[in-house]
Amino acid sequence: MSGAERPHFRERKQRRETVLDLSSSTRKSRFFAKDQAKARNATKFIGRGSPSSSTNAYAKACGPLANSGQYDPDDIVFISAEGARSGRLNPDFSEIATACHSQCSFITDDRHNRQRKYNIGERQVAAFLVSRGYRETGPGYWQML
Repeated sequence: MSGAERPHFRERKQRRETVLDLSSSTRKSRFFAKDQAKARNATKFIGRGSPSSSTNAYAKACGPLANSGQYDPDDIVFISAEGARSGRLNPDFSEIATACHSQCSFITDDRHNRQRKYNIGERQVAAFLVSRGYRETGPGYWQML
């Protein structure tokens, strides 16, 4: 991928060719296209969700690239968090902290989508990233500054 496709990320010495593909997801909500667009720019996935959630389905679709516990500075990690639903699970802050330790970059919902009443998990993730020294450098793009 060219730098033009990831305008909000600083240039990296190496580009990874592996990107996520959610097409095998068994759950495709009306927000699937937005999530697939984020996945196309990511090398890894972090997400923990209840059995019927999109987050859970995305983790399964990403296979070994989901919640891998291994991240490096060149990774661009797509985080998905469950919304305000019955039986929802909080984001996996331990896994996110592990990724933060590597100083990788993140892709999340942008501010507009985070602010929808349902998206409590996305707001939790954003607050956690800020607490770890990350800043949103473009809509939904996070880097350690």
